Amino acid sequence: LEGLQRSLGEATAELEQQRREVTGHQEKEQSLAAELHNLRVQVEEMTAAHEQEVKLLHEQATVATKQRDGALQEAEEARAQLRALAEARAAGRRELLEAQREIRESQESREAQRRQ
Repeated sequence: LEGLQRSLGEATAELEQQRREVTGHQEKEQSLAAELHNLRVQVEEMTAAHEQEVKLLHEQATVATKQRDGALQEAEEARAQLRALAEARAAGRRELLEAQREIRESQESREAQRRQ
């Protein structure tokens, strides 16, 4: 009987040890599950923030592209105006030179007539 009681005591002690281990494992599992949940929430929040930032950057890039295109168009228009002004200036200069030549020839002709 004493042997049975000892065996029962050892079995009870072993069972309690196993219960403590199981309880410890359960607590650790719960802790890990909570940590995993927190990490998932963080990942979801970071993903949402990242997606929002990507959307904002895309919008900014679209605006910048439109501004660049507008600036390029304005620059091309300015170049066209400069070309037109340069052509008009050259034409005006030619006209001025022609007028000066005609005046000089007219003066020389009058001069020659006076001498005759």
